[in-house]
Amino acid sequence: MKPKSLPKLAIASASALLFAVAAIPSQAADLTITVKNLRSQNGMLMLALFNSTDSFLKPEKQFGAQMLQASQQPGVFVFKNLPAGRYAVSVFQDENGNGKMDSNMLGIPTERYGFSNNATGTMGPPSFEQAAFSLSDSRELNIDLR
Repeated sequence: MKPKSLPKLAIASASALLFAVAAIPSQAADLTITVKNLRSQNGMLMLALFNSTDSFLKPEKQFGAQMLQASQQPGVFVFKNLPAGRYAVSVFQDENGNGKMDSNMLGIPTERYGFSNNATGTMGPPSFEQAAFSLSDSRELNIDLR
């Protein structure tokens, strides 16, 4: 091998190594969410998982969603093999089964709801940052409905 080709070989080897490392998928993790403090056993628990500020609380942009009969108290949801990242959860108890969060004339929810980190907002829902958590290994969250 010529001495001039040695640097090219080292650069090519380093590049190949970088591409190989970049191709390794991030570790998948399971997320278990336990929802407590249901008002009744009526209706469904509707849970949505979001992975960005831009998607937070936008049903059409949720990362994942699950429903569970409210008669199963506490409600336990499991998301398997999620990629590592930042997530936030919203959940509500759809007691009347109409598929949406009901509110009064002032816009205040009349059905129980909650967020990851048991986050609360001021004059509205919490922000993504208030409800967000990092997921790199499997973990469990508890959400108390209010």
